[in-house]
Amino acid sequence: MQYLGLLIVIATWFVIVGILYLLKHLGVKIPVRVYYGVFIMLRDEELVKEVIAPLGNLLRKIPSWLIVLLTVGLFSISMFIIVPIPLLIMSINAWGLPSMLYLMSKNLILMIIAMTHRLSPMEAVRRGFTPLAPLIPGVTVSLYTFVYIIIAIGIGILLHELAHGAVSSRYGIRIKSGGAFALLFLAFGGFVEIDEEELRSKGVLIRLAVYSSGVFMNIVLAYIAVALVELALLSPPLTRTLLGTTIVYVVNSTDSALRSGYVITAVNNQPVASVYSLISILSSVNSSNVTLTVFNPSNGAMFNEVLSTGNLSMALLGYSALYIRPWGIVVESRSFYNLMFWIYTLNLTLALLNAFPAYPLDGGQFLEALLTKVIKDQALRSKVMIAVSIILWSLIGLTLYYTLITGLYRLI
Repeated sequence: MQYLGLLIVIATWFVIVGILYLLKHLGVKIPVRVYYGVFIMLRDEELVKEVIAPLGNLLRKIPSWLIVLLTVGLFSISMFIIVPIPLLIMSINAWGLPSMLYLMSKNLILMIIAMTHRLSPMEAVRRGFTPLAPLIPGVTVSLYTFVYIIIAIGIGILLHELAHGAVSSRYGIRIKSGGAFALLFLAFGGFVEIDEEELRSKGVLIRLAVYSSGVFMNIVLAYIAVALVELALLSPPLTRTLLGTTIVYVVNSTDSALRSGYVITAVNNQPVASVYSLISILSSVNSSNVTLTVFNPSNGAMFNEVLSTGNLSMALLGYSALYIRPWGIVVESRSFYNLMFWIYTLNLTLALLNAFPAYPLDGGQFLEALLTKVIKDQALRSKVMIAVSIILWSLIGLTLYYTLITGLYRLI
């Protein structure tokens, strides 16, 4: 049963592949090609004329120095220091995550310490190890969660690539085509096919702006997700409709007025966005009781319920559910928040990963462009970048290996 979700996803994939083969057999022209039944690529030259070129024209109204400052500045900070995205959506009072370069370097040190000192995996996490795991439906994430992931990563990759194309078009660099690809729903990607000769003929700052624009867009999308959640919290009707935590299980329904399907919208008049904000609010309570504001979606009624905080404890169940003892209830974040959470999380991940200075990522292209000022010989520069990329990808590989063999992927 553990792999049922994965089997369903793969079966759905081959249904889609079958439909594509049928359309091709019927003579329907679609810009999609299927390779060996497991790889689908969409390539469309009309995308350039209809979408990317108009976006490039809009960007021509923005001064070049401002585009370079915003894109290259954010990318440089994200590569070497911190991805400046607020963690408010997870109720964490911090303004960003350390760069992937920093995280993977720290992980290597902690893995060495854990092995030499025989530390438990959880002790390594407490000391700052950052687990990584692939998002595999039915294995590392539920099938229900994977639906949000597909939507969120589709938005993130599409706009990431459109940003590359729009900035390239703004500087007069020819775009040959654009598209997307997928492998069994387990790996996704997008691309904008830029004329490399024209790109290399441009100045270093323009090349850096092109390489940086995708990460810039991912950071903007993450901010938008945070902003939408925060805006919904400002309006009680929106909080009731979109946010709060839904009670999905009650151990003993005779002990209180709480029922499955009810929504907890506030605690002591503090609005609740998700299970994360609920944890934050309840953890800061000093009194012996709390007042829950509860919404009944079936009849639109609102009421308050006073509960004791004696022996209060909480346990996260996955990323969106929370068990609260001794109230004996399980609550879940709602669909709007879950979608915003994954748009935020996956765009943060795309920014972290693409700022990593290794081929073939944007960070590798960015670093290679910087090295043109230091290493004039292209052949030598390529060898240096290949060596750097192998070392850096090895760090990610070691982190994935340690996360999987120790079972830390269950924390993600």
